[in-house]
Amino acid sequence: MSLMNFRTAALALISCLLAGTSFAQSVEVVPRELYQERMRQEGNKLIFCVNPQGVLAEFERDLAQAIGQSLLADVEYYEIGENDWPTRPLPYDYRLVLTEQQMFIMLAQECDGFLGFLLSPSNPAWLSVTRPYLSARTVLATRDEPAALTDLPHGETIGVRMMASGDNRLIQYLAAQPEDQSWNRTPYPDNQLLLERLTDGTVAAAMIWEYGLFGATGGDPAAAGYSYTYDLPFPVDPIEIGIATRTEDSYLNGLLSDAIAALEADGTIDDLLRQNGLTDSAGG
Repeated sequence: MSLMNFRTAALALISCLLAGTSFAQSVEVVPRELYQERMRQEGNKLIFCVNPQGVLAEFERDLAQAIGQSLLADVEYYEIGENDWPTRPLPYDYRLVLTEQQMFIMLAQECDGFLGFLLSPSNPAWLSVTRPYLSARTVLATRDEPAALTDLPHGETIGVRMMASGDNRLIQYLAAQPEDQSWNRTPYPDNQLLLERLTDGTVAAAMIWEYGLFGATGGDPAAAGYSYTYDLPFPVDPIEIGIATRTEDSYLNGLLSDAIAALEADGTIDDLLRQNGLTDSAGG
Protein backbone atom coordinates (compact mmCIF):
# COMPACT_ATOMS: atom_id res chain seq x y z
CA MET A 1 0.00 0.00 0.00
CA SER A 2 1.36 3.43 -0.88
CA LEU A 3 1.98 5.97 1.87
CA MET A 4 -0.87 8.16 0.60
CA ASN A 5 -3.30 5.24 0.50
CA PHE A 6 -2.14 4.14 3.94
CA ARG A 7 -2.79 7.57 5.39
CA THR A 8 -6.15 7.83 3.67
CA ALA A 9 -7.19 4.46 5.06
CA ALA A 10 -5.84 5.43 8.47
CA LEU A 11 -7.81 8.66 8.50
CA ALA A 12 -11.01 6.85 7.62
CA LEU A 13 -10.37 4.14 10.17
CA ILE A 14 -9.59 6.46 13.06
CA SER A 15 -12.63 8.56 12.28
CA CYS A 16 -14.68 5.38 12.44
CA LEU A 17 -13.04 4.03 15.58
CA LEU A 18 -13.14 7.26 17.55
CA ALA A 19 -16.43 8.74 16.43
CA GLY A 20 -18.79 7.25 18.91
CA THR A 21 -18.11 3.51 18.84
CA SER A 22 -18.57 1.97 22.26
CA PHE A 23 -16.45 -1.12 22.92
CA ALA A 24 -18.37 -3.77 24.85
CA GLN A 25 -16.12 -5.80 27.12
CA SER A 26 -16.18 -9.55 26.55
CA VAL A 27 -14.49 -10.16 29.91
CA GLU A 28 -15.47 -8.31 33.05
CA VAL A 29 -12.11 -7.62 34.71
CA VAL A 30 -13.57 -4.78 36.76
CA PRO A 31 -17.21 -4.45 37.82
CA ARG A 32 -18.98 -2.14 35.39
CA GLU A 33 -20.09 0.24 38.13
CA LEU A 34 -16.45 1.07 39.02
CA TYR A 35 -15.59 2.77 35.75
CA GLN A 36 -17.22 4.77 32.99
CA GLU A 37 -16.60 3.71 29.40
CA ARG A 38 -15.22 6.68 27.51
CA MET A 39 -17.31 7.53 24.46
CA ARG A 40 -15.07 7.95 21.41
CA GLN A 41 -16.75 11.11 20.13
CA GLU A 42 -13.72 13.39 19.96
CA GLY A 43 -13.22 13.18 16.19
CA ASN A 44 -9.87 12.30 14.71
CA LYS A 45 -7.98 11.98 18.01
CA LEU A 46 -5.82 9.40 19.75
CA ILE A 47 -5.25 9.51 23.51
CA PHE A 48 -2.26 7.67 24.94
CA CYS A 49 -1.64 6.78 28.57
CA VAL A 50 1.97 7.61 29.49
CA ASN A 51 4.13 7.15 32.58
CA PRO A 52 5.61 10.65 33.07
CA GLN A 53 8.19 9.32 35.53
CA GLY A 54 9.55 6.65 33.19
CA VAL A 55 13.00 6.90 31.63
CA LEU A 56 11.32 6.63 28.21
CA ALA A 57 8.66 9.29 28.84
CA GLU A 58 9.93 12.08 26.57
CA PHE A 59 10.83 9.64 23.82
CA GLU A 60 7.38 8.05 24.03
CA ARG A 61 5.62 11.41 23.83
CA ASP A 62 7.63 12.23 20.70
CA LEU A 63 6.89 8.78 19.29
CA ALA A 64 3.16 9.22 19.92
CA GLN A 65 3.24 12.52 18.02
CA ALA A 66 5.06 10.83 15.12
CA ILE A 67 2.44 8.08 15.08
CA GLY A 68 -0.31 10.70 15.09
CA GLN A 69 1.28 12.52 12.15
CA SER A 70 1.58 9.31 10.16
CA LEU A 71 -2.10 8.52 10.84
CA LEU A 72 -3.32 12.11 10.37
CA ALA A 73 -4.62 12.10 13.94
CA ASP A 74 -4.36 14.58 16.79
CA VAL A 75 -2.59 13.17 19.85
CA GLU A 76 -3.28 13.79 23.52
CA TYR A 77 -1.88 12.18 26.67
CA TYR A 78 -3.28 10.90 29.91
CA GLU A 79 -0.39 11.05 32.37
CA ILE A 80 -0.42 8.53 35.20
CA GLY A 81 -0.58 10.61 38.38
CA GLU A 82 1.19 10.02 41.67
CA ASN A 83 -2.04 8.83 43.29
CA ASP A 84 -2.58 6.22 40.55
CA TRP A 85 0.46 4.10 41.46
CA PRO A 86 -0.04 1.29 44.01
CA THR A 87 3.72 1.51 44.71
CA ARG A 88 6.30 4.05 43.56
CA PRO A 89 7.50 3.67 39.94
CA LEU A 90 10.96 2.13 39.64
CA PRO A 91 13.70 4.53 38.46
CA TYR A 92 15.29 3.79 35.06
CA ASP A 93 13.07 0.75 34.63
CA TYR A 94 10.66 -0.70 32.08
CA ARG A 95 8.10 -2.21 34.44
CA LEU A 96 4.73 -0.54 35.00
CA VAL A 97 3.81 -1.08 38.63
CA LEU A 98 0.05 -1.01 38.06
CA THR A 99 -2.55 -3.63 38.87
CA GLU A 100 -4.43 -5.37 36.08
CA GLN A 101 -7.61 -3.66 37.24
CA GLN A 102 -5.99 -0.22 37.02
CA MET A 103 -4.74 -0.90 33.50
CA PHE A 104 -8.19 -2.10 32.46
CA ILE A 105 -9.90 1.02 33.78
CA MET A 106 -7.39 3.35 32.12
CA LEU A 107 -7.81 1.71 28.72
CA ALA A 108 -11.59 1.73 29.06
CA GLN A 109 -11.98 5.16 30.59
CA GLU A 110 -8.94 7.32 29.85
CA CYS A 111 -6.98 6.33 26.72
CA ASP A 112 -6.92 4.36 23.49
CA GLY A 113 -3.41 2.96 23.94
CA PHE A 114 -0.94 2.56 26.81
CA LEU A 115 2.67 3.43 25.95
CA GLY A 116 5.61 1.57 27.46
CA PHE A 117 4.07 -1.88 27.70
CA LEU A 118 6.23 -4.99 27.94
CA LEU A 119 5.47 -7.82 25.50
CA SER A 120 5.07 -10.80 27.79
CA PRO A 121 3.29 -14.15 27.70
CA SER A 122 1.94 -13.32 31.15
CA ASN A 123 -0.08 -10.33 29.88
CA PRO A 124 -3.83 -10.84 30.48
CA ALA A 125 -5.99 -12.18 27.64
CA TRP A 126 -8.07 -8.98 27.40
CA LEU A 127 -4.97 -6.95 26.53
CA SER A 128 -2.90 -6.93 23.33
CA VAL A 129 0.42 -5.22 22.63
CA THR A 130 1.38 -3.77 19.26
CA ARG A 131 4.51 -4.48 17.30
CA PRO A 132 7.38 -3.42 19.60
CA TYR A 133 8.84 0.02 19.04
CA LEU A 134 11.82 -0.90 21.22
CA SER A 135 13.74 -4.15 21.49
CA ALA A 136 16.30 -3.51 24.22
CA ARG A 137 19.31 -5.60 25.09
CA THR A 138 20.98 -6.22 28.43
CA VAL A 139 24.48 -4.88 29.02
CA LEU A 140 27.19 -5.51 31.59
CA ALA A 141 28.34 -2.15 32.97
CA THR A 142 31.61 -1.62 34.84
CA ARG A 143 33.69 1.28 36.14
CA ASP A 144 36.79 0.10 34.29
CA GLU A 145 37.51 -0.67 30.66
CA PRO A 146 34.72 -2.64 28.92
CA ALA A 147 34.96 -6.17 30.27
CA ALA A 148 33.05 -9.36 29.61
CA LEU A 149 31.74 -11.15 32.66
CA THR A 150 34.39 -13.84 32.21
CA ASP A 151 37.11 -11.14 32.40
CA LEU A 152 36.12 -10.21 35.96
CA PRO A 153 38.25 -11.71 38.74
CA HIS A 154 36.56 -14.69 40.37
CA GLY A 155 34.86 -13.83 43.62
CA GLU A 156 33.82 -10.34 42.54
CA THR A 157 30.15 -9.30 42.91
CA ILE A 158 27.74 -8.74 40.03
CA GLY A 159 24.72 -6.56 40.74
CA VAL A 160 21.38 -6.98 38.99
CA ARG A 161 17.88 -5.59 39.36
CA MET A 162 15.91 -8.47 40.87
CA MET A 163 13.62 -10.27 38.43
CA ALA A 164 15.07 -8.31 35.52
CA SER A 165 15.45 -9.85 32.09
CA GLY A 166 18.49 -12.11 32.33
CA ASP A 167 18.52 -12.44 36.12
CA ASN A 168 17.41 -16.09 36.06
CA ARG A 169 20.01 -16.79 33.38
CA LEU A 170 22.68 -15.23 35.59
CA ILE A 171 21.60 -17.34 38.56
CA GLN A 172 21.75 -20.52 36.47
CA TYR A 173 25.11 -19.59 34.97
CA LEU A 174 26.71 -18.87 38.36
CA ALA A 175 25.32 -22.08 39.83
CA ALA A 176 26.94 -24.08 37.01
CA GLN A 177 30.45 -22.71 37.72
CA PRO A 178 32.95 -24.36 40.06
CA GLU A 179 32.78 -22.67 43.45
CA ASP A 180 36.33 -21.30 43.21
CA GLN A 181 35.79 -20.06 39.64
CA SER A 182 32.55 -18.18 40.03
CA TRP A 183 31.23 -14.77 41.07
CA ASN A 184 28.74 -13.47 43.61
CA ARG A 185 25.31 -12.06 42.73
CA THR A 186 23.59 -9.27 44.63
CA PRO A 187 20.04 -8.26 43.60
CA TYR A 188 18.73 -4.71 44.00
CA PRO A 189 15.14 -3.43 43.94
CA ASP A 190 15.73 -0.82 41.22
CA ASN A 191 18.27 0.26 38.61
CA GLN A 192 19.07 3.58 40.27
CA LEU A 193 20.32 1.84 43.41
CA LEU A 194 22.12 -0.71 41.26
CA LEU A 195 24.10 2.03 39.50
CA GLU A 196 24.83 3.77 42.80
CA ARG A 197 26.35 0.54 44.12
CA LEU A 198 28.41 0.18 40.98
CA THR A 199 29.65 3.77 41.44
CA ASP A 200 30.63 3.31 45.08
CA GLY A 201 32.38 0.01 44.37
CA THR A 202 29.98 -2.27 46.24
CA VAL A 203 29.64 -4.32 43.05
CA ALA A 204 32.26 -4.78 40.34
CA ALA A 205 29.73 -4.96 37.51
CA ALA A 206 26.02 -4.39 36.92
CA MET A 207 23.64 -6.15 34.55
CA ILE A 208 21.16 -3.54 33.31
CA TRP A 209 18.96 -2.96 30.26
CA GLU A 210 20.65 -0.61 27.80
CA TYR A 211 18.02 2.18 27.93
CA GLY A 212 18.26 2.24 31.71
CA LEU A 213 21.99 2.92 31.44
CA PHE A 214 21.63 5.46 28.62
CA GLY A 215 18.71 7.20 30.32
CA ALA A 216 20.55 7.43 33.65
CA THR A 217 23.59 9.01 32.00
CA GLY A 218 21.90 11.27 29.42
CA GLY A 219 23.23 9.10 26.62
CA ASP A 220 26.86 9.42 27.76
CA PRO A 221 27.88 6.49 29.99
CA ALA A 222 31.59 7.29 29.52
CA ALA A 223 31.18 10.82 30.91
CA ALA A 224 29.43 9.33 33.94
CA GLY A 225 32.34 6.94 34.45
CA TYR A 226 30.77 3.76 33.08
CA SER A 227 31.91 1.28 30.46
CA TYR A 228 29.65 -1.43 29.12
CA THR A 229 29.58 -4.47 26.89
CA TYR A 230 26.89 -6.63 25.31
CA ASP A 231 29.17 -9.67 25.67
CA LEU A 232 27.41 -12.05 28.06
CA PRO A 233 28.19 -15.79 28.32
CA PHE A 234 24.51 -16.71 28.22
CA PRO A 235 21.54 -15.62 26.09
CA VAL A 236 19.19 -12.96 27.42
CA ASP A 237 15.81 -12.38 25.79
CA PRO A 238 15.35 -8.85 24.45
CA ILE A 239 13.09 -6.48 26.37
CA GLU A 240 10.37 -5.70 23.83
CA ILE A 241 8.11 -2.72 24.46
CA GLY A 242 5.01 -1.64 22.53
CA ILE A 243 1.61 0.00 22.95
CA ALA A 244 -1.11 -1.85 24.85
CA THR A 245 -4.71 -1.81 23.65
CA ARG A 246 -7.71 -3.88 24.56
CA THR A 247 -7.75 -7.13 22.60
CA GLU A 248 -11.15 -6.31 21.14
CA ASP A 249 -9.63 -3.15 19.61
CA SER A 250 -7.65 -5.33 17.22
CA TYR A 251 -8.15 -3.03 14.23
CA LEU A 252 -6.65 -0.07 16.09
CA ASN A 253 -3.84 -2.28 17.39
CA GLY A 254 -2.98 -3.30 13.82
CA LEU A 255 -3.07 0.30 12.65
CA LEU A 256 -0.67 1.38 15.38
CA SER A 257 1.61 -1.57 14.56
CA ASP A 258 1.72 -0.51 10.89
CA ALA A 259 2.61 3.04 11.89
CA ILE A 260 5.41 1.78 14.16
CA ALA A 261 6.77 -0.37 11.33
CA ALA A 262 6.81 2.65 8.99
CA LEU A 263 8.57 4.86 11.57
CA GLU A 264 11.10 2.12 12.20
CA ALA A 265 11.80 1.68 8.48
CA ASP A 266 12.37 5.38 7.76
CA GLY A 267 14.70 5.86 10.75
CA THR A 268 12.34 8.06 12.77
CA ILE A 269 12.49 5.86 15.88
CA ASP A 270 16.30 5.81 15.87
CA ASP A 271 16.32 9.60 15.47
CA LEU A 272 13.94 10.05 18.40
CA LEU A 273 16.07 7.79 20.59
CA ARG A 274 19.15 9.90 19.82
CA GLN A 275 17.30 13.16 20.41
CA ASN A 276 16.18 11.95 23.84
CA GLY A 277 19.58 10.74 25.04
CA LEU A 278 18.70 7.06 24.75
CA THR A 279 21.64 6.03 22.61
CA ASP A 280 25.33 6.23 23.35
CA SER A 281 26.43 9.72 22.30
CA ALA A 282 29.95 8.31 21.90
CA GLY A 283 28.68 6.25 18.97
CA GLY A 284 27.76 2.94 20.57
